[in-house]
Amino acid sequence: MNGRPRSRRGGRAAPAHRAVQKARIAKTPARKPKPEPCDPCASEAYLEWRDVQLVPSFNVEIAFNPPQGQRLVVEFVTATVEVPAGESARLRMFTGFSNGQAGNFDLALTAQGVVNAQSVYVATHSVRAYTDGFLAFNVNRDNPNTTGTALICVSGHES
Repeated sequence: MNGRPRSRRGGRAAPAHRAVQKARIAKTPARKPKPEPCDPCASEAYLEWRDVQLVPSFNVEIAFNPPQGQRLVVEFVTATVEVPAGESARLRMFTGFSNGQAGNFDLALTAQGVVNAQSVYVATHSVRAYTDGFLAFNVNRDNPNTTGTALICVSGHES
């Protein structure tokens, strides 16, 4: 033997590059960039809903709690209003700014029929409305003597 490593096959010497043992390389985890959301607004998402009993009245206000000190961008509103069969309802969204500006948005309720003696109205609106402090809805009805229900959901993002 001449001190050179031998191949396992046929007794020939292994090439020098195979004879050298591979040094262990410490694996360090690769730094992954912070994932960015597909939609940058998703990181500042806003979603709030209210399910309320409508007391006997022509008008019932349903207030929301937008984030204080930031501007809220309302992008989508959906609502269901149920009142006794034969009655109608209307829906209006109010927004307000700290400088006194206000917005009033009429949202169309579409009759869906009568279920369990209740007229069902639904609204689904893609909107772009802004507020930095006040967000409320008004359900207006044509009979101040009966009760009903309303479910309103608002989504958007803070900017």
